[in-house]
Amino acid sequence: MNTEKMIVIGLSIFLAVAAYIAVQKSISQSSETDLILGTVGSYAPFVSVNAQGEYEGFDVDVAKALAKQLNKKLVLKDLGSMTSLFMALDQGSIDAAIWALSITSKRLEKVAMINYQGEATTSYPLLFWQKIPAGVSSIDDMRGMTVCVEPNSAQADALSKYDFLTIKPTEKVDDALLNIQYGKADAAFVEPAIATKFKNKYPEIQIVDVALAPEDQVQGIGIAIRKDKGDLIDSITKAVAQLKADGIIQSLEKKWGIV
Repeated sequence: MNTEKMIVIGLSIFLAVAAYIAVQKSISQSSETDLILGTVGSYAPFVSVNAQGEYEGFDVDVAKALAKQLNKKLVLKDLGSMTSLFMALDQGSIDAAIWALSITSKRLEKVAMINYQGEATTSYPLLFWQKIPAGVSSIDDMRGMTVCVEPNSAQADALSKYDFLTIKPTEKVDDALLNIQYGKADAAFVEPAIATKFKNKYPEIQIVDVALAPEDQVQGIGIAIRKDKGDLIDSITKAVAQLKADGIIQSLEKKWGIV
């Protein structure tokens, strides 16, 4: 190998190493200055997109307040669905997930969850359109009926034990509403805050509360973080506690009507 080839190869190796170092430095700087939170749109009053194409809602405002408290720049990523949200969290492409995520024992086995809103939930509302079917006073009376539920949600976990139901996965809660409104499903199983929102907007909605088994009960909603991110868990836990102490989260609850 002549000297000229050796110089070219050496220069190529140098440039490759320099590029790698630059990329790693950029990633490091980003992680230090940015707070990358994953979420999903179309879930008002927690997250939605307004007429101006901007994200808004309770979770969006909490995310902004959290980033400010941590002295970081907020980067909000819309992952499109619950499934994609947890995949991104597992792969490390987001720092944390905020999307009205129920804190359940099943989720706590996989991720850390920091409560920022809500108390224990021992039942979920089952929504019907205009009237509750004759003879239905509990979910046990719904044999053979079709129920819409969001895949990978706490509600889906709770429904999984009722093998006499036909489960219809609906990625968006608004789609669940359309399904019961137009007779494509008998009921929709949703979070209490969503049920309140729909009931206020559509008086045609009728509700049956479904008691949850102890393992399906919810301890409020939380920010999900990978368990190996100890420093981030500690910093967000402290920041949320401060936002509560300052009354900021309580004020946002009133603003978005989720209390």
